[in-house]
Amino acid sequence: MPKRIDFMIAGVQKGGTTSLDAYLRQHSEISMAKKKEVHFFDKRPPTGLSAFDYFIYHRQFHWDRQRAGAKLGEATPILTWWHGAMERLWQYNSDIKVIMLLRDPVERAWSHFRMDRRLQREGETFSSAIRTERERARRSLPRQDRERSQVSRGFYAHQVRNLKRLFPDEQLLFLRSEDLSANAQPELDKVTDFLGVDRFAFEAEPRHNSATDSDRMSAEDRAFLEEMFRLDAQETRRLLGWDKGSWSL
Repeated sequence: MPKRIDFMIAGVQKGGTTSLDAYLRQHSEISMAKKKEVHFFDKRPPTGLSAFDYFIYHRQFHWDRQRAGAKLGEATPILTWWHGAMERLWQYNSDIKVIMLLRDPVERAWSHFRMDRRLQREGETFSSAIRTERERARRSLPRQDRERSQVSRGFYAHQVRNLKRLFPDEQLLFLRSEDLSANAQPELDKVTDFLGVDRFAFEAEPRHNSATDSDRMSAEDRAFLEEMFRLDAQETRRLLGWDKGSWSL
């Protein structure tokens, strides 16, 4: 088999993937890509020239580390949500291991909105943005809209089903973002066990890409999102065998 990376942190945005990427860079048996979010499988459709397809992608990795026995991986958290991306990943390496971090979808949407405001990608209020997203996203049709997606990225059930359609369970690891944030080491033990490397006493990482808590989501907006996400969150937990845990719905 030609050279391929070993694992992908494929979801979700604002779910703690930057922290997980940073933690794994501490481990001598793991080699992460030269940058986080390579964005290959969500931006480059297959060309049919398999020997050439992955040349640019592979430049992002330290192949000498893999030859020495390290596991190569990267984190691009849009992949589980972006149409066709996971199918391209499967075409690239059907044996790859995939990690998905899931966060309470209400809190994820709020965090996504605040990030977009900081980056000046969102001019609406939160109340308006979450209520008009479907209409605003239609401007990108027939393509998917990366920007108007604060709500849509929080519907996890179809993302989980698609992963399970493409990959056997032993190649999939699903984690709660809240658990990684609250007590990282047990979650990181799950990751190292999953990747087949030695457990490691990771040093605590600061919170990455976190916003200040100077503002709060209104009770009306929270209720709106909880009602919107309720059934999907229940179905997601059913698919994963999870209890409600720290999620609000």
